Amino acid sequence: QGRLQVSHIGRKTSPTGEAPCVKMGAGASASATKTVVIPFPPGPTTYLTSTGFVTETQWTRFIQVILHRRGVLKVEDCLRNVSREQLIEKYKGEIQQLKVLYINDASYHRPTEMMVAGRSGDGKVGQNGHLGRGPGTWFFWDQGLEDLMGIPKENIKMIQLFEKPWLFNRPGRDANYHESKPDVADLDPADEEAYFKALKLTQDAYDALKESEPKVGAGQAGGSLPGCPESGLNCADELAEISSKLNKKYAAALDKWCTENIDGADIVVGQGGEVVMLNLAWQVNQAIAERLVNAVRTNRTVYAGLSASTMVCAKSMEMTGEIQPGWIEAFAADKKYLSNNHFDPNDLDEDGIKSNVLGALPLLEAPIAMRPHYSDSWAEQVLEKNLLAEKEFEKETGIDIPDDLVRNSNDGCEVGCELLSFVSKFAKDQDRPIFVPIRDGKCIEVTTHFKANKLYEKYRVID
Repeated sequence: QGRLQVSHIGRKTSPTGEAPCVKMGAGASASATKTVVIPFPPGPTTYLTSTGFVTETQWTRFIQVILHRRGVLKVEDCLRNVSREQLIEKYKGEIQQLKVLYINDASYHRPTEMMVAGRSGDGKVGQNGHLGRGPGTWFFWDQGLEDLMGIPKENIKMIQLFEKPWLFNRPGRDANYHESKPDVADLDPADEEAYFKALKLTQDAYDALKESEPKVGAGQAGGSLPGCPESGLNCADELAEISSKLNKKYAAALDKWCTENIDGADIVVGQGGEVVMLNLAWQVNQAIAERLVNAVRTNRTVYAGLSASTMVCAKSMEMTGEIQPGWIEAFAADKKYLSNNHFDPNDLDEDGIKSNVLGALPLLEAPIAMRPHYSDSWAEQVLEKNLLAEKEFEKETGIDIPDDLVRNSNDGCEVGCELLSFVSKFAKDQDRPIFVPIRDGKCIEVTTHFKANKLYEKYRVID
């Protein structure tokens, strides 16, 4: 399999496509320089997690990869026994230059006080067995990157796509998004008013569906419950219609913001939370999704997802307990709003994966679906889905998948990744996805390269 030779600011690339670490002996000339190629991703890289990076191995690997991409990691620091603390201390100056875009829409519709409580505490992320900075807290990417990697707080921009920070001046909201001031000169106040009116319908529908006795039908097309638009559309399509129009109308503002905040970021991270609502944020902002996918695939930035932000990268985000009656009907936008640049006819033909559960941030090409926070209670359902995928694959390709590979695919992400790699290597139009179970604490590193205009992905588990 070939490799795509791509460039990155400050990054050196060898003729094989590998980004080498160079070690020069005393008195060595440039012509005598010895190049040592190390086993780190030479190109586009994505990280899929259930609970963020939670082990020293995962953090060390991630820091090494980021430093390697910048062309500064020395050979002696490519070893497995180098520690996270050693890397942070040695490369402090380089790490303090890193820029991060932090996408946090999975919490947009949740109560602010709930998110503030999840981020409270005055400790360090991961101390005393806590996921976050204190008892009962969660892992948040910005806190983790600050506490365990040394990236300055001011270098991390927290945004929510729902707020359109490329278009609207917004005040910021605790635990959700930072203040934005794009100061778009030709912005029509009527556009802003219409947009936030449509967005409020999604909040009304969400609140109604979250009541102790959910008001199923809220936000749906042609209804009269909270969140149902007067237009007769569901609230997702109501929002998608105006959102996509504004993204086109103010394309120059969008392009400027993406150039600065996506193309200009070393790392883009996505937070966990409500996967259906996060997928909606990407459905109604496909112009931003396109820019992020392109930035990752051209090796401008690295993406790391957590739970919901991992699921929306996959072919399907359907295996979750969060999809309750009435949710898809209210919060899934029509497939006509999805980008033709990244969703092909096979994705949209409703055969295998329904378009209303397609991951709307199509970073991954392989027919993968993920179940974060995996437990044994999901084992039967994962195996059932993968048996259907096996049947389709063998019928269409004539290639037999080893029985034990499918039978054990519900054991964990290692076997799931092995099965996925096998299927994606030979399948051409696989409709049914391979479900990869990711237990809390696990991390999958996905590396991408191109050969003969075809994209190849390699999946590797980091414990």
